[in-house]
Amino acid sequence: MKRVIVVGAGSAGRSVARLLNHVGYDVVINDIRDWEDFTTEEREYLEVLEREGVEVALGGHDRELFESADAAFVSPAIPEDAEGRKLAELVPEEITVEDVAGLLGDLFPVPAIGITGTNGKTTTTWAVAHLLEACGYEVWRCSSLDRHLVIEAIVDGVVTGEIEGYDVAVVELPHGTIRLAAGIELDVGVLTNVSPEHLDEFGGSFERYVRRKLTITEMSEVLVAGYDCEELRKRLNDAVWYSVRDPDADYYGRRENGRLVVKGPDASVEADFHLIGYYVENCTGAVAACLEFGADPEGVAEGLATFEGVPGRMELLGEFSGRVAYIDAAHNPDGLKASLPPFRELADERGGRLLVSVDNPDTVTERDKFEFGRIVGEYADFVAASGYNETLERLDRSAAEEVVKGAESAGCEGVAVDSVREAAEEVAARSEEGDVLLHVGPGVVNAYDRVKRAFLRGLTSVLGEPSDEA
Repeated sequence: MKRVIVVGAGSAGRSVARLLNHVGYDVVINDIRDWEDFTTEEREYLEVLEREGVEVALGGHDRELFESADAAFVSPAIPEDAEGRKLAELVPEEITVEDVAGLLGDLFPVPAIGITGTNGKTTTTWAVAHLLEACGYEVWRCSSLDRHLVIEAIVDGVVTGEIEGYDVAVVELPHGTIRLAAGIELDVGVLTNVSPEHLDEFGGSFERYVRRKLTITEMSEVLVAGYDCEELRKRLNDAVWYSVRDPDADYYGRRENGRLVVKGPDASVEADFHLIGYYVENCTGAVAACLEFGADPEGVAEGLATFEGVPGRMELLGEFSGRVAYIDAAHNPDGLKASLPPFRELADERGGRLLVSVDNPDTVTERDKFEFGRIVGEYADFVAASGYNETLERLDRSAAEEVVKGAESAGCEGVAVDSVREAAEEVAARSEEGDVLLHVGPGVVNAYDRVKRAFLRGLTSVLGEPSDEA
């Protein structure tokens, strides 16, 4: 049996180790970090690997592990000058990202629709899955909300056989996942948009980031793309376009009189539709993807009429003593600019103010906290910023202070705190009847249950239980 050493126990390394073990290799996964350096979720996955027979070697690189290996896979995130990468040169054979992507593609058992882009991936993924289910398909859905580390969820579905038996898989493809999933053949691929994000993972290069997203063009038999993104219009020649701005696009969607109407080249779909904001564009893209997949237009319309939205995406939490509370996953400039205007409009309609709680904008990616705060401050009347990084589970009070400085530069009052619960208490304490209370940030993506629970606890500690829960 060929022995393989996987260098790096991050998301990519863990996924590769499990997949190679599944197909019969003798696998050891090695990382310089100790057990306590991993998050709870990461440790749980490492325990799964051990139960399935993968050797887990943490706390440093033992040269003998490399000398005894027949092949090595080095996780892409490992720095070029890292000891583990240099020791891997001792191993006779290299297993590449492309090798693993091809293996995963060979093992993927059902037709697939994949969704990528900077913003709107999760919402579009859930919408596509719901519309197809309304058409009678058995759908295996995999998104960052179902499980934060999507590539691990995909590999889990393959290894356990969970995906088998479904009619179609609808899979969100974040920038980290798409590299290892590039071997999956997509019947339909959806590219929502691209804008600068995660650039610290790409050496500061937007071009490299865009090229990663464009991987979906090579995976897809049919590519559906967002025409309202200028960057995509410049780069794509062969795409089925959807738009909420240009009626000449292949699929044009508009919301009027409480209904969403999507006109396509061969069929149109119209249904009651109560969702607002970015849901109009994302559901237009979802309709396009489903019709290009061959779904029945009448079933798609039924799905639109019953789609209730996505947890953490403009999600109504309830009414608290005359205030309404929402939670939303906006966490980058374009996402904030798409998400915040409808809440500002709602506050104005209610004759109230918009008070916003935010969690630390950083994840494993470091973001511009000042700019984050400045954008929020343009729409909000008050901002309470938590310094707790919900992804890494670490406190960085300076991050909250930078957000507040940004908000104040836009003329908005703000306060820095240590947790989402404290931020919720701050907005609740300053609120009055008619106000809109909102929480935004990447924690809604990466730690949805924990962040939602903390926000609700903070609100109820000040305002009492909601009188009308969503």
